Amino acid sequence: MKHKMSDQEIDRIDLESRIIDIYNEFEGIYGAPKIQQELLKQDYYTTVKRVSKYMKRLGLRSITTKKYKPGKNEKTPDGKENILEQDFSTSGPNQKWTMDITYVWTVYDGWTYLSSVMDMHSKLILGYSYQKHMRKEMVLESLKQAVYKTHDTRGIIVQSDLGSQYLSYEVEEFLRENGILHSYSRKSIPQDNSAIEAFHSIIKREKLNRVILKTFQEAKIVIFKYIEGFYNRKRIHGSIDYLTPHEVHYLKREILT
Repeated sequence: MKHKMSDQEIDRIDLESRIIDIYNEFEGIYGAPKIQQELLKQDYYTTVKRVSKYMKRLGLRSITTKKYKPGKNEKTPDGKENILEQDFSTSGPNQKWTMDITYVWTVYDGWTYLSSVMDMHSKLILGYSYQKHMRKEMVLESLKQAVYKTHDTRGIIVQSDLGSQYLSYEVEEFLRENGILHSYSRKSIPQDNSAIEAFHSIIKREKLNRVILKTFQEAKIVIFKYIEGFYNRKRIHGSIDYLTPHEVHYLKREILT
């Protein structure tokens, strides 16, 4: 005699199927809290605890990003003030930005470089430049993109490290011309620029370290698709009420102000 499934069994199978679909859709990036938020978008109401329990039973684990621990206090060089002093609080977009450069390995072209500019409030990547050489021009390109997308940049504070690219005359002059205040991280204190450090860690863990990047051009396409197609418009963040950077920056500013 064929077994007739109970309503409880049907609900369990339905939930497991939804969890697997969401987990695969986001390539194993999301853990229970974010999967639960995606389920809510499907009008399926359940708890994070239940999602976590089912994920464990299904053998699904999210990719986690290691958080920074507080470091010792160090001063910036004379004339290079750390204006923010790790105060990353904001009431809306385009108050505080952060920028940094990270390394990307390719098989045939060796080390390549990604320069990014992020809005601290929305987590949106406002501008980025991916190049074969780590020069001031890539910083300028990423900043120009960010300025182009912003109506008024006067009074914005942007945080960076003390790399030569950020200390160049061209970069400093561009910031001055656009009324942007430059805040400098202290040497060997990544917490001073933790937001952009976290983004570069995320893009590597969630995409770049999970594929074999053969050439610069191949990596360029992967980076473009991740930032423009996924991170900015599709990836939700717990720190911004499980919204996407694009939603917070452009569509739902009133929620977090």
